[in-house]
Amino acid sequence: MPNIIENTLFYEEFGNGPAMLLLHGFLENRKMWMPFVPELSKKHRLVLIDLPGHGKSDVLKGAQNLVLMAAEIKKLVDHLQLKDLKFVGHSMGGYVALAYAERFPEDISGICLLNSTPKADTAERVALREHGITVAQKNYHALVSMSVANLFSQHLRSRLTEVIQITKQEALQTPLEGYINSQKAMAIRDDSTEFWKNGSFKKMMILGAHDTLIRAEDLKCEFTEYDVQIDVLEGGHMLAIENFEGVLAILKQF
Repeated sequence: MPNIIENTLFYEEFGNGPAMLLLHGFLENRKMWMPFVPELSKKHRLVLIDLPGHGKSDVLKGAQNLVLMAAEIKKLVDHLQLKDLKFVGHSMGGYVALAYAERFPEDISGICLLNSTPKADTAERVALREHGITVAQKNYHALVSMSVANLFSQHLRSRLTEVIQITKQEALQTPLEGYINSQKAMAIRDDSTEFWKNGSFKKMMILGAHDTLIRAEDLKCEFTEYDVQIDVLEGGHMLAIENFEGVLAILKQF
């Protein structure tokens, strides 16, 4: 379908079948999912969303949190009359999916966390976000360029020079206000550990063996016994790029 603006969110739809909402991560946009569309749209009605302050979606005004982002998605879900939702969320997109599910559990049939976690930020991580905001206000371009490169597994960077550059260019399309608001929202997000453990919906985690932000082995140890399918793939925090085929194969079974 053609691109449509609904409330503050920009989205695209592809395919028919059970609804699957694809939520990108911080400094990304809906385009990150385009390589997955040809296969996943064969059996699903895909909805690719630009989260607030990213891509073509407006920056939400006022104090920011992930609950507000989830509320905007709920407006879109109701507008499209979607039911029995499957969410696939990369990093921040996973946090938004969890915020949605905790508030609208009747809508959910499954959540896949890609390079993401139900755990809240540690104090150290919050401090890093606050430092990032300070640096971004002084030299946004340099900060984003460095941050994006560091998301890729170090041993793969030399082979992915061109795609890393493209990823940087996409990241720099995110306005400074979108960067700041999202960092603040992630820093104060709720811990969803117990919700994730006890949820009756289908639960999947796709984690990077070399992800320095989301520690795969720690999460695997904690959640394996709670009816969560956990796959650890070769790659860092950008598995959708670093290990596209592996991620696609798992999502086709979701």
